[in-house]
Amino acid sequence: MAVLSKPKIIGTVSCDSGTIAITDPAYLQVSKEDTVRMPEWNLFTSFNTEVGDGEFVVYAQRDSLGHLRRVIIEI
Repeated sequence: MAVLSKPKIIGTVSCDSGTIAITDPAYLQVSKEDTVRMPEWNLFTSFNTEVGDGEFVVYAQRDSLGHLRRVIIEI
């Protein structure tokens, strides 16, 4: 198993509904009325934070070559 760096804070994610969604923004569709449609294929995932709304810290871990290997959202 590769040795990973200590997690480094790369940002935060805010949540008002208690659900966080992860997707490639290239596949989001926004209408003229500003309605957002998620992809119909398996190009996103979402999960319940189980604590409701809030702001959560996002960390990255890299391998010894500097490649991104893990993204962690601390709930």
